[in-house]
Parts: sequence; C-alpha cells; structure tokens
Amino acid sequence: MKFHAPVRGDLPLDLPLAFGHFVPWYTIRGNDFPLPADQRATLACMPLIEDFRHWNDPRAGYLRTHHHVPAIGIYDSRDPAVIEWQIRTALDYGVSGFIVNWYGKYSVENVITLHWLRGLKKWNAENPDRPFLYFFSVDSQAQMESEGKKPVSMEEDFTYIRDHLLTDAHLRRDGKPVFMVFPYEDNAPRWRAALDAVFGPGGADLIWSGAARGRGENACYAWVRPDDNTVDFDNAYVWKQPDSAGDGFLRRFFRDANAEDTHTEYIMTGVWPGFNDQLVSWAWKANPDDPRIRPRVICRETTRGNTLELTWKAYLDYLALGRDGETAARVPAPLIQLVTWNDYAETTTLEPTRDYGTAPLEMCRQFLAEARNAWPRS
Repeated sequence: MKFHAPVRGDLPLDLPLAFGHFVPWYTIRGNDFPLPADQRATLACMPLIEDFRHWNDPRAGYLRTHHHVPAIGIYDSRDPAVIEWQIRTALDYGVSGFIVNWYGKYSVENVITLHWLRGLKKWNAENPDRPFLYFFSVDSQAQMESEGKKPVSMEEDFTYIRDHLLTDAHLRRDGKPVFMVFPYEDNAPRWRAALDAVFGPGGADLIWSGAARGRGENACYAWVRPDDNTVDFDNAYVWKQPDSAGDGFLRRFFRDANAEDTHTEYIMTGVWPGFNDQLVSWAWKANPDDPRIRPRVICRETTRGNTLELTWKAYLDYLALGRDGETAARVPAPLIQLVTWNDYAETTTLEPTRDYGTAPLEMCRQFLAEARNAWPRS
C-alpha cells in the first residue's frame, strides 16, 4: 500500500501521515480577493460571499462566532499571507497537508478553495523540499440548497474536482486519488457510483464515516464523539457527560473496523482536542421550548487527562497491537485526521491561537514521531 503525491516525485510518503481537517470558511470583506478571470470562467454562477462569513454572520440562522482568536487575529481565508502562514505552521509541526472540507461546485467554500489552491501552488513551487499536500472531504451539504448555493449532482461535482481542483499535490493511494465523504445519510453506494462514473470503476478511494461495511468504501474514518456509554439519543441532552474524551469510542471504532465481515483496506483515525457547539444552536436546539436541551460538549481537559492526549494514545495503542501481530489490529491505520485545524465555532481548533498558542500542535508533533517509530519498516 503506497500513499504518494506526484509533487513529491511519486515517491512513497513516510507513514503514518497527519492531515488537518481544514474549513475554507472565513472572510472579512466579501468583495475582497476577486477570482482571476480564468477561474471565474469555470463557474456558471457565483455565490454571494458575505462580510465576516463564519465569524459573525446571520445568514445561516445563527451568529457564528468563535471560542478562540487565531494567533494572527481574525482573518480572511482567501488572503495569500494567511494561506502561507497556515501551510508553514502545519509543516513546522509535522502535518503533511489539509483535508479540505468542500461543499460543492457553486459554494462559497469552492471559491475560497480556488484561492487556497493558488496559494498552495505558490508555496510548493517556492519550497520544493517542503511540499504541502491535500485531499477533499466532500460534505453531503453539497447536495443541499443551503447557504445560498446551487447544488448539482454528485457526478458533476466530482467532474469539476477532477478537471479543476485535482493537482499534483493531491494525495493518492496506489495511483488513485483519495476522497473522504462527510455523510448525512447512509448512502455510501451512491457516492461509490458517482466516483466510479467520473474516475472509472475503482479509480478513486472512498473513505467513509464509521467502520466500513463492504458497501463500496475502501477505508473508514472516526469523527469526533464521546464514548458510547455517555451518549443517549433518547435524551434531549444527547451527550450526557462532557468529561468523556471519546478515546473509548475510538477503541471500539478500531475493533469494529477489524471485524471479520468488513472489507476495510485501511483506517483513518481521528484525534481531537475537544468539542463545544454551544455557538451552533441549529445543531443541538431541535426544540427551542425544551429547557433540558443543552449543547454537545467534550472538555479539552477531562478528569482523566487532556482530551487530545487521550485520543492520540488510543491510536498509539492500536499501532502497538499491530506491531505485535494481533488480529485485532490487522487493518493498517496509515492516516491521522486532526479534527480540526480551524473550526472555531465548535472549538475543535488546533491552529495556533492567542490563548492556547501552539501547545496542541506541539503535542501532535510529539505523538506523530512516536507513531512513525512504531510503524512497520517493511
């Protein structure tokens, strides 16, 4: 199994690889940074780009804001200086690239992604010895008429990615581009069919949420959540215990991914510093009249220790089982998703900020070194 990117001369990348989940969300003045004419010509319609998007805008039914302030201050994701700072910072702490959260051809996020890819191309041209990589997390909201965008079919979205967003810095596995999907329904076969229609049968990797079940996915990934015994879907307060880091959930995820009836080729683990969506009221306040409803919270510092450290240790324990030849870890886990790089509304951020600084990234760099020492050399 070879993970690679043509920008690196097609050489195998050292495993495991850490990628930050990156949201191309933020603006200051919407009319700043117009697209170059050649990129504008690829879009039949342009979405409205608001001021202070995802920092503080009323468009989505709530005021997005932030629990932490970036180390460089409130920024615009299209700003070349910001893009360079993010890439340089990630590389300095061992992060190989970003998983770019993408919402469709006619979304604001696609417009920002075009700016980001231009900044990435400039970085990689000027720093050939330190190339930065990426791949896409295609969000199911791409298929929804939300936030002013015009949705198109999955096939049209993937065709657009293939023709305009797939560069030599995009992650491949054995020659095939890698895609993650953030699903809102259990429809992996539909996404598999769309990828096959655009890239040819089996021509692209599909990484699906939760343990793989042999429905067309090549790999599976774990997204942030607490331990199973602290989740109650029949309760208005679904996440009952904010002291749960979620490392128990990760261990169960690994077990499920290794079940005999799965067809998982590899695993992308997740590590996270915490979670708090009290600023995202639409996500948790289904019934505004119910006084019991509270936001979902995972503390950054639990009574058992630091959440980021606990989730990393669940992964390192899995690698140790694999090194010892245990069948419970027969499926390799070559990818690590840092959840997230910069989702300030849900306080999962690892990007340096004014309050916690670079401490979480320093921890990630330390544990990534341990993971690479544990990785089989063959």
